[in-house]
Amino acid sequence: MPRKARAMRSRFLEDLTSPEAAAYLKRGGRTALIPAGAVEMHGPHMPIGTDTIIARAVSLRLAEAADGLVFPDVPYSWAGATDGFAGTVSIPPERIMDLVTLIAARAWKMGFRRIVVVSIHGTNNAPMTITVRRLYETHGIVAQYLNPFVPAGKEAEALFAGKWGAGKEASMVLASLDILGKSKLYSEDEMKYDDPAPPLDANRLGFQGATGFFYQDLRHHAAPTRFASRSRAHKFIELQVRAFAVSIDGLDKYLRLVKRQENHGWFR
Repeated sequence: MPRKARAMRSRFLEDLTSPEAAAYLKRGGRTALIPAGAVEMHGPHMPIGTDTIIARAVSLRLAEAADGLVFPDVPYSWAGATDGFAGTVSIPPERIMDLVTLIAARAWKMGFRRIVVVSIHGTNNAPMTITVRRLYETHGIVAQYLNPFVPAGKEAEALFAGKWGAGKEASMVLASLDILGKSKLYSEDEMKYDDPAPPLDANRLGFQGATGFFYQDLRHHAAPTRFASRSRAHKFIELQVRAFAVSIDGLDKYLRLVKRQENHGWFR
């Protein structure tokens, strides 16, 4: 007797059986969310996996809103200025670019046609932008990079305007832990205290352009502040997911558009 159809066990790919993943694709599922984070110091008060936790939580909400599956995290990345602090594990940016490219290419071969990389880690911005461009220009794979830390609209922007901006990342990790069922890991009270960062000497020199540097104090990356609010972050994530889900839906139309274009580049 055939088994009765059941609701999806989980939105996380790693929780599913291979037949369940195949059934998702067979019924028309096509959205892959790839959370990319970092393993790095986040001040004296936030978890080392802050960026990965937030990327995973937002990816879960996006998977629910856009009928997607969340692929296993890509946690290691180029840490940049946080290198040298306990817990930080930094790899060259080329390695995360290669890894995400390989994952996206396999997802595309499986039948996923809406591939979205999600990351709030600042030093992932350039590598992931290049990665999604390269996926299209050299492989013909349409992928999208989304940074949930950057407000997608004025209502979201207003939630962490002014003094609240200092507590935005702490707020987002608290809300993300709620989403992932880990609320007890960190409390809002233990993150809500003022401990401002000392001046970073290099900032006083008036350099123009870009240069390399390392933080000298835990608080240079993330200083504790009383302006941490998990309730604001829940609202912020809700607004971000609403806007991003519309964008992900637009990938279907974009894919049809690029297929009709005459110039498909030299490398495909």
